[in-house]
Amino acid sequence: HMRQFGRQSDLTLEKIRINDVLERTLEILGQQLKVRGIEVVWDLAPDLPLILADPDRLEQVFINLLINARDAIDEKWQSLPHQKGEKKITLKTSSDDKVITVAVSDSGPGIPESMRERIFEPFFTTKKVGQGTGLGLSISYGIIKDCKGSIRAVSGKNEGAGFIIKFPIARED
Repeated sequence: HMRQFGRQSDLTLEKIRINDVLERTLEILGQQLKVRGIEVVWDLAPDLPLILADPDRLEQVFINLLINARDAIDEKWQSLPHQKGEKKITLKTSSDDKVITVAVSDSGPGIPESMRERIFEPFFTTKKVGQGTGLGLSISYGIIKDCKGSIRAVSGKNEGAGFIIKFPIARED
């Protein structure tokens, strides 16, 4: 029963434009990011093919990724308030003939390699006690899998965190 925890399995799959989901997500979080001085850099490929996914669930995924990015940037600047550099989240979409790729990256402290394998496990969190449930990424992972997609974390030392999400292009029926 643990698999069902924190995630509903009643997905409504429909053909959607991934860029629309990202734009809606930013409508929800944009003001919050702006107030913190975090710049959002858009690099969305126009006219992407459609994917088969649940738009509300995907919105949940991207809200979670942006909140994690926001918290990571906040944490980095709180620990080193005088540091130079930009507070930045980058959203990029692209496609080839089979997949749509979404890349979400931030200018936070990054994810240590030792944790990269574990961050999608339920209840695993890098946040301070009381600040994270450790469910966000595991729920996101489940939603992406249910939409036949994949997600992986990439991070270089002091380069911030990045997530590469891939979805198969919806077939033309």
